Amino acid sequence: MKKLIIISAFAVFATITACNNSKTEDAKTTSSDTSKTAAAAAQTFNLDTNKLASGTKFYQCEMHPEVLSDAPGTCPKCEMDLSEIIKH
Repeated sequence: MKKLIIISAFAVFATITACNNSKTEDAKTTSSDTSKTAAAAAQTFNLDTNKLASGTKFYQCEMHPEVLSDAPGTCPKCEMDLSEIIKH
């Protein structure tokens, strides 16, 4: 009877530990992805369209107009392709 309780307790402990480890791995992956997205966003936001000459091309997200770039690419927030815009 005592062995059965010990084995059951060990099985429960092993199950809980295994579940926590997979959540930890998922959290590490999400954290890494978020930092990559933040770095891409920091590079994208540095464009000041007020200082661009007329006729200059820049790229902007249709869903997030604050996301601007001087080169084609994707939006770091929604992963959509940036649209080409010519300043008037």
